[in-house]
Amino acid sequence: MRNYQIYWIEKSFANHYYGRERMFFGLFSDWERSSGDLNQIISKQVEFITKPIPYLPTQRILQHELVKVEGAKWIDTTAIIEGEDSGANLSMNERSISIEAWGPNDCEYLFFEILRRNMGHLLAIDLDNERYGWLKPIKQRKFIY
Repeated sequence: MRNYQIYWIEKSFANHYYGRERMFFGLFSDWERSSGDLNQIISKQVEFITKPIPYLPTQRILQHELVKVEGAKWIDTTAIIEGEDSGANLSMNERSISIEAWGPNDCEYLFFEILRRNMGHLLAIDLDNERYGWLKPIKQRKFIY
């Protein structure tokens, strides 16, 4: 099973730390493992570098795009994609989007593609498998001297 948390990172932090995503992974990993005062401090840091996910616009985008996907449906507040032997669930929180995927096929990439096309600066993190990355990599300018 694969569990992803997707965060909308503030533009200034995304641009500054592009290429150093391991630092974001470390912050979110420490946040998950910490408790007490340390957890409160890290929570404030996470709140500072992330933006709230706009619930209704994101839900409309997902519902509109999932109509085109075979085996996809929207039940209450959860988007579901089911294949023959794999699937994925997406649910939204105030500051993150959670995706739970299972099976050999990577159904979560359908959700990633929908989010990538419609939103910017989203960072996906799978703490259990130590996987992380931008859904839409930032284009770097190349200067010629």
